[in-house]
Amino acid sequence: MTLIIGIVCEEGVVVAADGAATLGNLGLSTVRQQAKKLTILQDKIIMGVSGPVGLGQILLGEMDKIYSESLLSNKEPHEAMSIISDKFRVHINKELEAAQRAQGVVGIGGTAGMSAISFSLVALPISKEPCLFQFNQQGAPERANGDLPFVSIGSGQQIADPFLAFIRRVLWKGQSPSMGEAIFAAVWTLNHAIDTNPGGISEPIEVMVLRKPNSEWEAVELTEDELKEHKETVTYMEKHISDFNKPTPELVKDLPKIPKIKK
Repeated sequence: MTLIIGIVCEEGVVVAADGAATLGNLGLSTVRQQAKKLTILQDKIIMGVSGPVGLGQILLGEMDKIYSESLLSNKEPHEAMSIISDKFRVHINKELEAAQRAQGVVGIGGTAGMSAISFSLVALPISKEPCLFQFNQQGAPERANGDLPFVSIGSGQQIADPFLAFIRRVLWKGQSPSMGEAIFAAVWTLNHAIDTNPGGISEPIEVMVLRKPNSEWEAVELTEDELKEHKETVTYMEKHISDFNKPTPELVKDLPKIPKIKK
């Protein structure tokens, strides 16, 4: 079980994830353990994979190789995500083919395909521009942008997407968020998913940012101290919403009146 969130913001990209990994075999879960789900590559790439650990490790290695061989140099964002997609598909297709061959033996309930289904998020600079790419179970790419600046993958996506849409509508008001606002949104969404998910998504959360403090892009993980203020703001926001149900006399006079229904 996994939830990984990516948000494109004014100063770069924020990527965050929960810290639970579920182990199992043939579709049966055996134990849940803490695990890091985000990886920094080449000091300027953030990558997270939802799905089988083995395939995720292969895709991480491929992404590292792509960048180290300068295959993305002087490319436009759409060209870069096409190159990454082609490289990822080589490995994904191998797993899909192996799953298809195993279908007759372990295919009950789709078990054979579980080792081949993965989703990936990659944040990296392309042509001096911060980019956030999503790759689905077939390796098909999609880029997050100002029109839709957030994306989530994993079992917690059905909880995260509506909550992120709510934050965007209410707090960002259709604008690109600042990095601080994006970090806060990621922390609040993860907390919400952890509190409401029936199981498999849990603490600790990790948050990484792709930023450009000077002339070079860098990918760094935020410390617990750096996240503390955002977690406190989440607590404040939820208390503020709760207190709205107990309005003060000053607040009551400004509240709109609920229209009466005519009989």
